[in-house]
Amino acid sequence: MKAVFEAEDAIVGIVCGLLLLGLVGKFFSLKLNDWVYVIAFIALIIFIFLDIINELSDLTTHFGVIMLSMLHNLVDLAISLAFISHFTGWNIPYVTQYLVPYLQSELMVAGIGIFLVVTNFLWLVTIPFWY
Repeated sequence: MKAVFEAEDAIVGIVCGLLLLGLVGKFFSLKLNDWVYVIAFIALIIFIFLDIINELSDLTTHFGVIMLSMLHNLVDLAISLAFISHFTGWNIPYVTQYLVPYLQSELMVAGIGIFLVVTNFLWLVTIPFWY
C-alpha cells in the first residue's frame, strides 16, 4: 500500500534531510518557519507507516531486506518524532526526554540530516534490485 509509487518515503526522507542541512547551514542555508519542518516530518511519518504496511502486505521480498527496511523505518520514525517534539515543544513520552536533548547540537542535527539523505538515497538507488 503506497500512495503513488514505491519510493515516495525515500524521497520525503531526502527532502527532510536536506531541510535539516539547510537549517544548520553547514552546506547551504535555508532557515524556514518551524512549522515547515513539522509538516515535513509529519509527512515523513505518514509515508513511513505506508511503507511498513506495504512491507508487511508483500512478504515476497528477501527477509533481510524486509528487516533492514523495518529497522530503517523505525529509526526514521524516532528521528521524525524527535524533531516534531523539538520544533513544537510538544511532550512526546520517551522521545522528548531521551532524544530531543541531542538536537541542541548543530553538529548532531547536521549528522541526522546527512543520515536521512544518504540512507534514503541508498534505498532509492537499490529499489530496482529488490525484485
